[in-house]
Amino acid sequence: MSKVSFYTILDGYEPFDLLRLSKDAFYEIVAEAFPTIEVIDMRLFFIIVEDEVLIEVEVFEYKEKI
Repeated sequence: MSKVSFYTILDGYEPFDLLRLSKDAFYEIVAEAFPTIEVIDMRLFFIIVEDEVLIEVEVFEYKEKI
């Protein structure tokens, strides 16, 4: 049985500022959205909505926190 993916839009951040962060710093920001899991791997999607660029995150590999 495969795990369910978790999705979120990173709100309150400028998308291109996020991309300048180190990998660890970026993972910490994503982890704030999912406090019950440890993020191992994710995919990023850029979405344009009414001339605004958003970053959607799909966390597809993770461990449950105990």
